[in-house]
Amino acid sequence: MSAIRDFFKKKKADLTFKGAGPGRKLNESANTSRNHSHSLPITTQPSRHQPSEGVQRAGAAALARIEQRQTNVNWSAQALRAQAKKEMELENALKNQQIATASKKDIVVQEACPALTVSGVYFKCPLIGPEVLPKKEIKKRIREFLYEQLEQEQGLTACLIIHTVNQNKEKIQIGVETLARYLTNILDNPEEEKYRKIRLNNKVFQERIIGLEGASEFLAAAGFSKQNIDGEEYLVFKGSHLDDFENLQMLKEAVLSAEPILPCLDRNLRVLRPSEAAVQINLPDDFFNLSVEEIKREHNEKTESVELMTQLRTKAMRERDEIKELHVYKYALIRIRFPDNNILQGTFYVHERLFSVKNFVAENLCNPEREFHLLLPGGIKLTDEASLLELKLVPAVLLNFLWSDGLSDSSSNFLKPDVMALLTNLS
Repeated sequence: MSAIRDFFKKKKADLTFKGAGPGRKLNESANTSRNHSHSLPITTQPSRHQPSEGVQRAGAAALARIEQRQTNVNWSAQALRAQAKKEMELENALKNQQIATASKKDIVVQEACPALTVSGVYFKCPLIGPEVLPKKEIKKRIREFLYEQLEQEQGLTACLIIHTVNQNKEKIQIGVETLARYLTNILDNPEEEKYRKIRLNNKVFQERIIGLEGASEFLAAAGFSKQNIDGEEYLVFKGSHLDDFENLQMLKEAVLSAEPILPCLDRNLRVLRPSEAAVQINLPDDFFNLSVEEIKREHNEKTESVELMTQLRTKAMRERDEIKELHVYKYALIRIRFPDNNILQGTFYVHERLFSVKNFVAENLCNPEREFHLLLPGGIKLTDEASLLELKLVPAVLLNFLWSDGLSDSSSNFLKPDVMALLTNLS
């Protein structure tokens, strides 16, 4: 069986497995499993939206009326606005400094993690093999792999090429629906000659199919071949046997249900000594989500709304702005310091939740079944439900490891021997 058929078979098995409900560990009691399953669903509170211009003006007017009635208040509305404007000017100065820093892609320094040891962001794809490569290279390797599989499994591979290699999602969707319609017309009207022909100069075909990579291979696998009819080029379906129509039905279902083959983020596992963690290395460009031009444009838009922001600006608004500023990053560099002072390092998407970090740590522990906590430098325990962006662990942070029972032996190894063998020598 080819790798592509194995891939589709595994996808179907995964869907069946997901429908079976939440899983549990073999050594986990039934009560614990039930309690855990109740805690899994994460109900996210709807985020509060920025008040509209009218609401902000109404709030400012109400504030001014209250100030007029309260004669014992020392600050006038004018003084309040002046103070808010001063605060905004300070923030704008900081933003200008951030833009200058982003232009140079300089060292990103965070109080909890003053030095970053990372050479780039890497990806892998189990379907194509064990290679770990930068995103651009892994995508190129996936494309090459798919075209290599065309000889063995043309139809299913063409479905994956259509969904994986093309970039415009809207064009992919329209093209897939059109291809499925071609096959549906034949399946529903097997005796109608007009549905067996596709004129190559047809406007719909030219706009939706010609530029869609993998579409020609898909139609060839479905049984269409080029033919000149009355001086015009057509793709003609000549199938007449039951197997031909079964193949059409299979390809129709495959092209509609196929998903793109996406590279997986590699954790880029590193183990560092304290002295090695002190070596300062720039964050690579891959960590940044926005270009310098996009950052400048966003800054200009915010500057235009300074007058409104000075009228009424709460602590909640400022906190939302802080989170918004962190969206400049795609990835987070997470370090976990153990009581023996060795440091485990991995790369994560900023929208991953903390339990992904805990799973990463558990996979590398000598005793993965033992419960533990991850603490901020101030000793605050982090919760599994929040994302790294919500916890402000972006772009990088150094967390501390603590066993849940409070017992710790700094003389024993926390990490597996094969993980400890990765201790980096940067000198």
